[in-house]
Amino acid sequence: MLRRTAGFFGKRNADLKVDVCVIGGGPAGVAAALRAIDYNKQVCLVEREHIGGRDLFKGTIQSKILWHMARFHNSMKGSTARRILDPPKLKLDHGKIMTTIDKAAHKRQDQILEQLTKANVTMLNGKGMFASPHSVDVMGNDGTFTKVHADYFVIATGSSPRQHPEYPTDGKSIVTTDEIMEQTSPKSLVIVGAGVIGVEWASILANFGITKVNVVERRGRILPGEDDDVAMTIQSALESKGVTFHRHATLRALDVIEDGRIRYTVKDNVKDDHHTFEVDRALISIGRAPIYAGLGLENTSCRVENGILHRDRFLRCEPHRHIYACGDAISTQKLVNAAEHQALGVIDHMYSTKPQDRDMRYENLSTIHFLDQEVAAVGMNETECRQKNIAYIMARYSYQYVSRAVAMNRPKGFVKIIVTNDREKRMLGMRAVGPHASSIVELASLAIHNQQSVYDMGELLPAYPAMTQGFQECLRVLVNRSILKPGVFPQVRLWRWEPGNFKRGRAYAVQPGSRR
Repeated sequence: MLRRTAGFFGKRNADLKVDVCVIGGGPAGVAAALRAIDYNKQVCLVEREHIGGRDLFKGTIQSKILWHMARFHNSMKGSTARRILDPPKLKLDHGKIMTTIDKAAHKRQDQILEQLTKANVTMLNGKGMFASPHSVDVMGNDGTFTKVHADYFVIATGSSPRQHPEYPTDGKSIVTTDEIMEQTSPKSLVIVGAGVIGVEWASILANFGITKVNVVERRGRILPGEDDDVAMTIQSALESKGVTFHRHATLRALDVIEDGRIRYTVKDNVKDDHHTFEVDRALISIGRAPIYAGLGLENTSCRVENGILHRDRFLRCEPHRHIYACGDAISTQKLVNAAEHQALGVIDHMYSTKPQDRDMRYENLSTIHFLDQEVAAVGMNETECRQKNIAYIMARYSYQYVSRAVAMNRPKGFVKIIVTNDREKRMLGMRAVGPHASSIVELASLAIHNQQSVYDMGELLPAYPAMTQGFQECLRVLVNRSILKPGVFPQVRLWRWEPGNFKRGRAYAVQPGSRR
């Protein structure tokens, strides 16, 4: 096998021997390093850019600050503001926006660095590359070289925006989320990709109110992983703010023309015709890809299959038993909480004396998406239940019947709870769309983990007025104890679903089924 090593011309430091070497200082890497410290191990953390990774810089935290800013800006022009104010004249200050998101990221980074320092984690600022299965060469950003030997290695190199196979980005006119974060809002933009990240940016720009946003979506609606009611609530809200969706569309051309503007052509796959448009900028948002470049995997026996590291159920990079991977480097769920969960798990697998015979559990992993409304989720949705032929009962309760939402003038949204279609009514999943969604969904997370039923949660007595009223009433709908009843109020819904023809067994069940 051809082996590649890191050439160096600067000072060589003394070799470093540690128990655990973590490559990557994002959420997964930091969590792994500090969990190893809990076991009184010597730890080295290698990071070439910023501690905190894409959670803090050009990613989660900074985009959420922009989301909140945009929501505030939009609210100052909305119906809530008009209750007490004449419509104000608002002018965005891009410099202040950039200063704010930069300060927030560095504040969180300083907190993490303080913890790493006090925990005596050895931090190497540079690029790490496997020289062998048992050593990593680190080319320091200061020009020095350090060889690290360790009993265990954790690959936590994160991910980067996935490039379009036909239309490469140039960082100016055709950009990814890395670049658009630092640019001023254009007058017009096309977003290629209608997944969570693309729709989040459509929401941010639509709420700032400067940009005419167009979104190219291959399907008939956005958010392909979610149920129709969730996706259409968000899509309708964005359309009301002027966002244009090219539905059932395929991108046929994307070119930079004069003055750096963009000309793009989409094919309408339903009508089988083509349409061409011009905008100021294009955002490519088709997911994220793991970062392995320059990692030196060829100097180990680790292998990449279908673009991702091959690993066993304990996240060891087979055939090795001492090299693990976690976070965006191996996960299809590009989530900070998933990354940290995996990181803690791999260290526990290394050093815990408890039996390690179970796969990592994700059934109660909560997610929150910052779209036109907050969208929070835990457990299965209706689509997943049908795909798995799981009979279920669904209750949905609109925010327009929740007193706190009415007081906030934020009645758009709902709570939806999915339970087993049997006497126990065990919690399968929950979706919340609207304000405080992430707080509400946590009420269901532990119930799903413990396989609790609606009856187990029936004694919940939330504060009033609070958004949790929607969760409480949704539970009551499932046991016929709600104050507002399905059939009387159109946005209080209850239905059952079971696979068609299931009497012949799973192999003959009709997967789509029908609502009853």
